[in-house]
Amino acid sequence: MSGFSAEWLALREPFDAAARSASVIAELRAHVARGTAAAPLAVVDLGAGAGSNLRYLAPLLGGAQRWRLADHDRQLLDAALAATHAWAARRGDEVARTASALEIRGAAFACEMLCDPVDLTELSAVEFPSRGLVTAAALLDLVSRDWLDRLAQRCRAAHAAVSLALTYDGRTTAKPPEPEDAAVLALFNRHQLFDKGFGPALGMRAAEAAEAAFEAHGYELRVATSDWIIGAKEHALQLALLDGWLGAALEVAPESRLALTSWHERRRAHVLGGRSSLSVGHVDLVGWL
Repeated sequence: MSGFSAEWLALREPFDAAARSASVIAELRAHVARGTAAAPLAVVDLGAGAGSNLRYLAPLLGGAQRWRLADHDRQLLDAALAATHAWAARRGDEVARTASALEIRGAAFACEMLCDPVDLTELSAVEFPSRGLVTAAALLDLVSRDWLDRLAQRCRAAHAAVSLALTYDGRTTAKPPEPEDAAVLALFNRHQLFDKGFGPALGMRAAEAAEAAFEAHGYELRVATSDWIIGAKEHALQLALLDGWLGAALEVAPESRLALTSWHERRRAHVLGGRSSLSVGHVDLVGWL
């Protein structure tokens, strides 16, 4: 399974939060039972990484919640514990930590967070909450159509609502333009289709495939765009993206190294000169039965 560093996840978190659609979460809330102390809302977060999905969703959902963060990377789950503890403390919430769990009590929500190191390539290893919520962020473009179909089946069997956020959809623009932008991004999108550990990845087709899969299982869906808008002062994320696009393009077309590195140098110069802005398209999907 492809991995991501805690540093990369921390870098993108504020842009994720700014991009996500609060309106679809407001609609989701109307179709998910508000958790109580006696019956908290059970949530499983697939590919939870460093926990940013919980930090975004938990205050919006409100009430009592019990989260299970499922990820294969134990180091990222450790980072999730540390980052979420610090986040709760900054908010002024009550927070207590045990070895692999947190308990948070805020003004509008209470949350128990458990970390579950698990191989997500086998969904049978994951317990889906009955009439709870299954969520993931920035995951679906990495998975195969077969994996996505099994996810929809498991969610339907559990009668669980879903919140599947920040699925990359290929709509990327860079300003000011360079002649090779479209070609480089086409190479990146080809690389997105490589196997990331779940079988041939859906890449930019994932959001459309998710709509079809969940509709086929009877879900009522709401969909909204959640694009990153990265301004000229946001050098760190822009430079990280350029490095990632270059690395992917070189894996697909190593024979084009000279042209690709020239493009990369020019785009970096735009960033460092304060001239560059990027937008990267994503889609948020929520659904219920």
